Amino acid sequence: MKEFGVGVFGIGWVAKEHVRAYINNPHTRVVSLASRKKESAQRCKDELNLDCEILPDFESLLQRKDIDIIDICTPNFLHAQEAVAAAQAGKHVVIEKPIAMNLEELKQVHQAIKKAGVKSQTGFVLRFNPYCRNLYEMLKAGAYGEPYYIETDYYHEIGPWWSGYNWGSNTKKGGPSATLVAGCHAVDLLSWWGGEVEEVFAYGTFGHRKDYEYEPTYAAVVKFRNGKIGKTGNSFENECPYFINVVIHGSVGSVLNEKFYTKKLFPYQSNWQIFNTIMPESGDVKHHPFREMVDDFVDALMNNREPLAGIDASVRSHELCLAIDLSIETGKPVKLPLI
Repeated sequence: MKEFGVGVFGIGWVAKEHVRAYINNPHTRVVSLASRKKESAQRCKDELNLDCEILPDFESLLQRKDIDIIDICTPNFLHAQEAVAAAQAGKHVVIEKPIAMNLEELKQVHQAIKKAGVKSQTGFVLRFNPYCRNLYEMLKAGAYGEPYYIETDYYHEIGPWWSGYNWGSNTKKGGPSATLVAGCHAVDLLSWWGGEVEEVFAYGTFGHRKDYEYEPTYAAVVKFRNGKIGKTGNSFENECPYFINVVIHGSVGSVLNEKFYTKKLFPYQSNWQIFNTIMPESGDVKHHPFREMVDDFVDALMNNREPLAGIDASVRSHELCLAIDLSIETGKPVKLPLI
């Protein structure tokens, strides 16, 4: 049976769930853990009862011949350089979002992965949520006809309660923007469901929070290449539970979060129906579908296909994030693609 050796770098809150996902997959074996803090890696090893080595640094992972996949869960500003190095070493790579902090880094990651011929998966876990997958399959099947409006929003209060707040959330150095920190989840859904974007115009604002170096709240209107429109937004200062907002309007049906209406499939439908599935309603990474993300990646390796959140899809979503940031900064519409 084919087995892929895995090395995980940066052992924190998210990484532990990545590790659990590899343990669950019969084709992967966690060979090594490495972290800036050795005690974090050791704690993960002990808690999950792993038979693996604790390595001192990223370079040690790159040199291991028994590692086929490197999983990057380090602070945001390190992702690009580590992804490039992993690709150049011939390793397949799983990269927590964001995969880059700016356009130049995004180009470098894209080029390195393409040149090396390795595969990658970005941590856009909403693609693997059952509700989001249902929406994708129904869109593909034409359940709502021709979509002409798609709206996706990410609302999640983020503050000092998160251990990564000071290095990965509220600063331009570690953020560096609301889109790249977490708004990218909603941006990625918009890109996945709506296709390529031609133009975006965005506004950002500070609400009642004064602890962010960039606008923690934004709204962006997009024009897709097919002429249809959409909207995506984000706020880290909202005083409400975690919430992913979804609205879709098509020629024969609509979606309003947990409700859907489609007379194409249900010609005698007289009111909204309810999705009976797992909704994206928790910000706790323990509830995120990392198992499905890893399973998709391993299947892609075994069957030589593109992962669901592979590099090309990831670049499109990150480009849109950067275009939103540029529009907020300049106060002008931004044309895509940027690369």
